[in-house]
Amino acid sequence: MALFDTHIVVDWSARSKPGPRRPTKDSIWWAVARDGVVEPPAYVRTRHEAVIQLEALLASEAAAGRRVLAGFDFPFGYPAGVAQHLTGHDSAFALWEWIAERIRDREDNGNNRFDVATEINGRYPGVGPCWGRPAKWPYPEVPTGGKARTRSDGHPPERRLSDKHAKGAKTIWQLFYNGSVGSQALVGLPALQRLTAGDRLRGRVSVWPLDGGLRVPTEPVVFAELYPSLLRQAVETLREPGEILDAAQVRVNADAFARLDARDGLAELFSGSPALTAEQRRIVETEEAWVLGLGHEDALLGALG
Repeated sequence: MALFDTHIVVDWSARSKPGPRRPTKDSIWWAVARDGVVEPPAYVRTRHEAVIQLEALLASEAAAGRRVLAGFDFPFGYPAGVAQHLTGHDSAFALWEWIAERIRDREDNGNNRFDVATEINGRYPGVGPCWGRPAKWPYPEVPTGGKARTRSDGHPPERRLSDKHAKGAKTIWQLFYNGSVGSQALVGLPALQRLTAGDRLRGRVSVWPLDGGLRVPTEPVVFAELYPSLLRQAVETLREPGEILDAAQVRVNADAFARLDARDGLAELFSGSPALTAEQRRIVETEEAWVLGLGHEDALLGALG
């Protein structure tokens, strides 16, 4: 039997203004597959509205007795040692709370993520580790380019374990320019914390693998980190004429996870990679998290045919 009744894939955004009324790229998109049937992708203009809609969707599915897998396309953790350095605890959740206490994300998408990046950089010697910003924005402590960082011995690792395994994955320290994920994490992790702590979902969500480790969670709703580019070639092949790339990515990925689940093939993905050592598994389960499907790309592609 399938592990989940509903599969949701979310493409997050760190836009500082609401997305245009007309659906466009680089905004928030998600696709829902119910019982294997993929619905047309949804487009949402602000993170505030996205949290409201996602909370209602997830709570409704859970109340109906349907198990939900919800995947988000930004890192759930930072490289090993960062949580301890910033919070005093080797815990991704401690870092979520630390970031959420500092991020101010308004209803119109206005946010202070570069102020928080400035504070992070100030906790390390030299210049960095956060980098990447519009050249005219007044945040001198956040260099515009990665090469401007000093990368002294006191800096944290550049990449997580999963980033080293995922072809083309960007470092979480990059906050701006094409493909960056650092800003999405700074505004995305507080959104996940609001969803998990809200009255409608509290106690019903498992954040894989940070809750319970590298195994299949039993809670009604499961949050997992995804990297839609694992299926880049499939997206290019299955993208419809004129379809916005973000919409195609969430649609194809939701379809792949739903189809693999229908084949009883999803459980293996929750075990992570067999190449992980015991110490690496500990780091993944407590600090860094892991990309669901990483190392199992052939299974996902095979499900799509």
